[in-house]
Amino acid sequence: MPSHPDHAGVGAPYSHATAPLRRLVDRYVGEACLALSAGADVPGWVRDALPRLPEEMETSNRRAQQYEAGVISTVEAAVLERRVGETFDAVVVELDEQGGGGSVQLTEPAVAAHCQGELPLGERVRVRLVLADVAKRQVRFELA
Repeated sequence: MPSHPDHAGVGAPYSHATAPLRRLVDRYVGEACLALSAGADVPGWVRDALPRLPEEMETSNRRAQQYEAGVISTVEAAVLERRVGETFDAVVVELDEQGGGGSVQLTEPAVAAHCQGELPLGERVRVRLVLADVAKRQVRFELA
């Protein structure tokens, strides 16, 4: 147990694990809390797992982010697949490090995707949809 487990706002011993990482560690946190609240030792399997949890949590978080990004990309491509060739209002939200493009956020519909061209960061631009492929989960624009 930490030397100062009290939380100032709660006024009692306190431990916290945040979502989405919490899902992985709930099993361990719950067992530790049950044991401590019962005045028992934390089970060995919980103590043994604790040193590995940060790496496992990072791996789990990375996978969850990849899955979520894939779902969003699929939906964005489906929303736009019949609009290839159209132009849209957008804002440049990120530039590629190597130049020649970046990410844009459309004002309508709510889609963020890669855009080719010399983009002015933070500025409003007009972009043309050049690719909306649901199977590949890809949407691409070019500066109009």
